[in-house]
Amino acid sequence: MNVDFSSFQAVLQWIIDHGYPLMFLAMCAEGPTVTAAATFATTLGYFSPLIVFALSIVGDVIPDMIFYAIGYFGRNAVVKKVGKRLGLTEKRLLALEQKVSHNGGKTVAVLKYTPILAAPGLMAVGVARMPFGRYLFYVVLVTLQKTATFMLIGYFFGKAYNVGKYIKFGAFVPFVIIVLYFLFAYLYKKYSERFMNKIEKI
Repeated sequence: MNVDFSSFQAVLQWIIDHGYPLMFLAMCAEGPTVTAAATFATTLGYFSPLIVFALSIVGDVIPDMIFYAIGYFGRNAVVKKVGKRLGLTEKRLLALEQKVSHNGGKTVAVLKYTPILAAPGLMAVGVARMPFGRYLFYVVLVTLQKTATFMLIGYFFGKAYNVGKYIKFGAFVPFVIIVLYFLFAYLYKKYSERFMNKIEKI
């Protein structure tokens, strides 16, 4: 995939040029940015919001299942071969197993909300042998919230863009987009903390 994921404009144009199949593959690798850009594109009439939502959910969950499977079925290999790189010693593994047992929902949520920790962390959850059904429930629950949040960001960015076509003062559009961005960033952080607290009580 020859696309600069750090550039929203580049991702948007790439998605419009390549359509649903490659959009889905990109969502598996860089979900939030692609989801927001794809939703933006729906406001311009290129895609269906329902299809984008479904692809985003599946694209986010599939990598999580792969990480879990690697940890679950390759427990010994993960600990011995890559354990040192991940800092996953036997002692830490036992501590993680206890956290997964008592606060599984919060553990999975925190890992998914922390990009740097997501891959090794969810792999470690598999190593700790969290029941698959329980793991899937938590992953889908968090994914639904994340997807909805980034789709809202993309939707309102798109609306701000469309409004700009009817406004003479072009500077108004970037201002609206910046305000919306920080508003959603604030709300996302605020309600994510509440969400994780609720998960902890499950």
